[in-house]
Amino acid sequence: MGRQMLRGLVAVLTLVTGANAVSREPGIPFVQALDRAAVSVDRLDSILEQALIIGNGDLNALVYSDSGNLELVLTKNDVWDARLDTTLDPPLPTLARIKALARGEWPDRGQVLPEGSDWKGPDSYHANPYPCPRACARLILGTRSKRTQWLPIRSQGSHNRWESRDHVGIMSIEGQAGASNGWQVKPMAFSTDDYSTLRVTLSGSANAQYYVDVMDASGQVVFATKWQATPTEVQTHTYALSPGQQAHSVILYTWTLDGKHAENRFETVQFEGPKGTLALDLESTSLPTSRARLDLRRAVVQIDGVPGGPAKAVIRALAQKNCFLIESDVEARLEQFRTADTPDAETGETDGVLWLHQTIPGDLDWPGMAYAVALARNGSRLAVAIVTSLESDDVVRDAVEAAQAVMRVQTSRLVSDHEAIWNDFWSASGLEVDDTLMEQTWYRGLYFLRCVSKPGVVSPGLFASLTTGSPAWHGDYHTNYNIQQIFWGCYAANHPELAEPYDRLIHDYATRARWLARTIFAMEGAFYPHVLYAYEPLDPAQVKSPVGRQYIHHVWGFTLGVSGFTVQPLWWHYKYQPDRDFLEHTAYPAVRDVAVFYVNFMDQCERRDGHVVLAPSVSPEHWGWTPNFERNRNCTFDISMARYILGAAIEGAETLNRDAPWVTRWRQALALLPDYPTTQTDAPVVVDVEGAPPINYNITVPATPVFPGDVVTWQAPAARRALFKRTIESIQWNGNNSMVMLGVARARLDMPGTLDWMVEEVQARLRPNGTLTLSRRGAPFNSFGHYTEQFGATMVLSELLVQSVGDVIRVFPAWPEERHARFRDLRTQGGFLVSSRLREGRITRIEVKSTQGGPLRLVSPWKQISVSRGSQTAGQLLVLDTQGIAQVSTRPNEALVFEPINDE
Repeated sequence: MGRQMLRGLVAVLTLVTGANAVSREPGIPFVQALDRAAVSVDRLDSILEQALIIGNGDLNALVYSDSGNLELVLTKNDVWDARLDTTLDPPLPTLARIKALARGEWPDRGQVLPEGSDWKGPDSYHANPYPCPRACARLILGTRSKRTQWLPIRSQGSHNRWESRDHVGIMSIEGQAGASNGWQVKPMAFSTDDYSTLRVTLSGSANAQYYVDVMDASGQVVFATKWQATPTEVQTHTYALSPGQQAHSVILYTWTLDGKHAENRFETVQFEGPKGTLALDLESTSLPTSRARLDLRRAVVQIDGVPGGPAKAVIRALAQKNCFLIESDVEARLEQFRTADTPDAETGETDGVLWLHQTIPGDLDWPGMAYAVALARNGSRLAVAIVTSLESDDVVRDAVEAAQAVMRVQTSRLVSDHEAIWNDFWSASGLEVDDTLMEQTWYRGLYFLRCVSKPGVVSPGLFASLTTGSPAWHGDYHTNYNIQQIFWGCYAANHPELAEPYDRLIHDYATRARWLARTIFAMEGAFYPHVLYAYEPLDPAQVKSPVGRQYIHHVWGFTLGVSGFTVQPLWWHYKYQPDRDFLEHTAYPAVRDVAVFYVNFMDQCERRDGHVVLAPSVSPEHWGWTPNFERNRNCTFDISMARYILGAAIEGAETLNRDAPWVTRWRQALALLPDYPTTQTDAPVVVDVEGAPPINYNITVPATPVFPGDVVTWQAPAARRALFKRTIESIQWNGNNSMVMLGVARARLDMPGTLDWMVEEVQARLRPNGTLTLSRRGAPFNSFGHYTEQFGATMVLSELLVQSVGDVIRVFPAWPEERHARFRDLRTQGGFLVSSRLREGRITRIEVKSTQGGPLRLVSPWKQISVSRGSQTAGQLLVLDTQGIAQVSTRPNEALVFEPINDE
């Protein structure tokens, strides 16, 4: 870690301590609300639907049952297979080459190759499952051997059922239109060379569809039928499988088109080929499982246990040590989490402690890594420690010692220290609202984030823990939407420290981002692609691998706004937790470099009517490259991100009193930015790129100037607000990536019904274990794992209760006034901790704690407002401006109370 980044980390940790000192009255604000967010499941036999998540910010695990045993998939943030084979990659594209291709023959959404290049794919991203995070091991509590069985992996209906009648497997579902459920059978083991045909014989209801997935051992799809209409009379359908594949499991899905009871009756599901017939047993083989409860307040999983099934157990990921503490009488063992491209693990025993030692190979520029998992036992107590080669020169020795050290401490002391840390965490803020689902979502999102993130660890990627050895999209850091959203909820919830791993990831990438700006664009500044990995060498100029050991997608990697979007969270961290040292060494350098790139990029753009034509760029993720850049100009996302980052850079430079010439250029660039593209209709709406019609969006680009762009706010002119409200009301999207974005945007514009809209979206994604799927429409990739980006749903409720965009605080700006709500110590820009209550449509007072001092601007909910400071009993009358904003100066650690005059 560089000296400058270490100083930044120390600054962050100091800020956390300071925030805690001023933000707390003793105890958790609303204990009953927190306890209502506890998760109880009736069964544990689905790693997706019922598995419970525990973690301490670095170690985390999925707790579930399989074959009547209790199992934990153990994960540690710094365990990655970070190999990257860029010998497979084409040369890096250049801006000049992109422009040349636009004038001639354009590849259909393909690679931007230099003239004369003979490159043929697949590239490093598509050829191998790595780079990706890796699960460390499975911990198995129980002695039963693996059994083939049908297990539920998706339950989106209000009714989800599998039953067997006369060897026919009957799947049924009802609930919302478009809901689906799924059952998986494993383990299986066969080659598609031996069994090359899938035969499905079934019938069902007219409103049903079916879908069959054949999966390999790493969780990747070998074959998929896609959604097929279910015949009402018995029919047989056959499908040819691609050769050379290894099958490990089969998944059957059922979909209700209209939400009414839908049914698929599978009479035969079998594979045929040179070796004969392999028929699936469609009898319901429900093996014993157990009820379980996740207590968020104490961060503990309690397994009830059943005779002949999973044993009774109490499981914690100790907050004070990198170790799991388990209380259970059952036999335990470690098992390698197998992947096709890593060597077999070594196992052994030292002083009665079982251990598993795994090595991961390296490449030309990454040395590889090793880790050890150690399992110690003392009676009914078990300790499981994980140590990596990034922490130790002898991982087995130190993992064994770590597990033994836990065993030497009394359980009561371990539990007391663990619960004290979590009590401290929950004491930082809290809320209680008249909507149980949203209240639970807020607390659960924070809990899940704290399980996978804390200062000093490697940033989590796309998934919390892992369900497969080959995580989708490499489980990487996707910066055109996903990775940033993981941390969106932490700022207002008064936990900005949870974003430190992201800050460090982006800070450490800066040298590479500057190299990309020079190499691809021949410009100074910083350019961030849309895919980042852990452990990328900091300086591409010093590596041995081709093309700077840099993977970049030749289409989606060229969204201009992604660079600003990538560094924006660092600026948010500064705005919510102002600190000059953090500004000087972390936030400002990041936004400065991107702002420099933006003005240099704008210099090469065409001009039209006194503004630049911001091009070329690619809308995220729509259109791709198009001939003559027909859909690659003036992207709404790019314009909003450039506007935000240029403004941030100006503010940062003026605060630090530096870079005056750049400030001048940045102001000039702001004036040159074009307006957002709209339809040419009587009631226009914003579109994603110039000249495009409204489409069914993946990422709702037209809403981004409101959020996350933060440049169209409630203070915008009425016509501008009306335009974006109309856009958001009418926008069509595929339900995948934009729930949080749209929820916050609606709240920012005070759009009626936002709470009900968000409740519907959350309910459509809610799993029994409290996690949220990515899509509300039963898309197959919902089965890829537990998406960390959905932890950001916490932000929407915070924004309904308090906002501070533009450094102006609004209390209950979008919460229905007839619904009760109260909150304590929600954090706003400027570093203010705000507490208030809404009851029977009235706000009686607003309490504010100033962590850093400085001006405070508050929209008064009353016609007349007063402020009292500290122990003052008489309030000072404040003058409101034309927007109803009161402004006062504050001192560090000062407490203020705002109240109405004449008891409004």
